[in-house]
Amino acid sequence: MSLQPKNPGQSQLTGRFTPGRHKPMMAMIEVTNRCNMTCPICYSDAVKSSEDVPLDKIRVYLERLLKLTETPIPIQISGGEPSLRDDLPEIIALAKQLGYRNIELITNGIRISREPDFLNTLKTKGLTAVYLQFDGLKKETTLKIRGRDMSQIRHKAVATIRNAGLCCTLAVVVTRGINEGDIGDVVRYGVENIDVVRAINFQSAARFTGRFGINDHYEGYGMQELLKLIDAQTGISADTFRSEHIGHSCCNAMSPVFIVNGKLEPLFKYISKDDFLAFLGEESRHKILATFAGKKEFFYRHLFNPSAWRLIAKAAPIFGSNPYNMLRTDHLLLFAKSFMERDSLDPQRIGQCCYGISGEKGVFSFCAYNNLHRFGNETTPN
Repeated sequence: MSLQPKNPGQSQLTGRFTPGRHKPMMAMIEVTNRCNMTCPICYSDAVKSSEDVPLDKIRVYLERLLKLTETPIPIQISGGEPSLRDDLPEIIALAKQLGYRNIELITNGIRISREPDFLNTLKTKGLTAVYLQFDGLKKETTLKIRGRDMSQIRHKAVATIRNAGLCCTLAVVVTRGINEGDIGDVVRYGVENIDVVRAINFQSAARFTGRFGINDHYEGYGMQELLKLIDAQTGISADTFRSEHIGHSCCNAMSPVFIVNGKLEPLFKYISKDDFLAFLGEESRHKILATFAGKKEFFYRHLFNPSAWRLIAKAAPIFGSNPYNMLRTDHLLLFAKSFMERDSLDPQRIGQCCYGISGEKGVFSFCAYNNLHRFGNETTPN
């Protein structure tokens, strides 16, 4: 990540990831700006009529990211609405060919709910998960945030994901005055569909530089305010969310929650920050990336060592004396995400960013790209 001088005595924050420095833990590529919706809160100003990104450029974006991170990280295929591309199977196959093992589709769910075979095809080409737009269960919520009733489409999309044998993350754009009271309902829905819902990401709506038509005086949620909402509606204490291993504390927080006899048990209720950091040790990045491979693979790869056994012992109220119960116990990963808008860009937060976007102009911090570069006129990097 670089602070590049514009002229003597003045620095310009670019947010571009550079080799040999801080690396993203996850990234997205945008393959189109076409969309079959006109959401009032769209940060990329996606439209129905737009050109797709050529396949050869998509290869460049993926290869550039690999060069930066040196090993494949989880990649999200985004848009616009990427499922509008009939060659999406070829894009996913390309990512797999280049070595990406965790490939997730960001989607509003419309096409996969109507064409289940399309999702099955994507799975055969290498798709591993779906990141599903999911702002709440009420018709009124999606009418205000998305401009149309999406409630039944979301249910059908989850059923399609289940039938395809994939997992999904529910992506909730928490929008002040509209759906901040729906958090508890979404978590309950995730628990009821625990066989397919792997994670829920509560992310504050952000104006960025795209289309934001909620109101002119909207303010996003800061991290502590967002965690208090989750706490109040789910009983999962804000203290059980951790930030130190996934970027800046004002940007990201995560709580692994296990479901025991219908009760939500946060792992970090029993494991302290110091305990967790001691387990991660010098292999922090390696172990965090391994969690994306799934609970079972992570368990067999990392939990058979003395420090791991001590860690599990501290969580005995969840798993009992048998660490294998960790594999048998259903769980959700709950995430909270607070984005920066242009007037609140913080060099320290950008310098610790763990989420990148690879595109025409390079690999950038997501917030820096959307505030400074998405509609700018910078030159293409070498």
